[in-house]
Amino acid sequence: MPYLFDTNHCIYLMNGWNTPEDRRTPEEHNTVHAVQQLGDDVVYMSEASVGELTYGIERSHRKASNRMRFHVLVSAIPPVPIVRGVWDIYGETKAGLSVDGIRIPDMDLLIASTAKYYELILVANDKHMRHLPDVFHRENWAAYTAKREE
Repeated sequence: MPYLFDTNHCIYLMNGWNTPEDRRTPEEHNTVHAVQQLGDDVVYMSEASVGELTYGIERSHRKASNRMRFHVLVSAIPPVPIVRGVWDIYGETKAGLSVDGIRIPDMDLLIASTAKYYELILVANDKHMRHLPDVFHRENWAAYTAKREE
């Protein structure tokens, strides 16, 4: 199955990959473990995550190191483009949620819309994502790994 990582899972992987196992957070441990179990499954990220990660790098105190880790991440988890169809899903979903008084941060909704457009399973550890309609397929690899060990 193809997956799309939300920015938080990109960060868990980036931070956890070369960190000794006993120093990883539970989220980093679970995400790294799930990625190691992927087999032939493919993981992508949204171009929106590229923007969020770049913003984080620019605000960090270790820009050079973080930039290098980011380039390694992008070579392993390629970004998919945000095309017109993604924006259509974004606008329709945001309008539908607003009728019910539900707000999801724009970048999170854009990432979710990217996953839906490309028919990818959204992998996110974000409380806002639980408000998405059921047509958005979601998993949270940071929360547990049992499902990946089948």
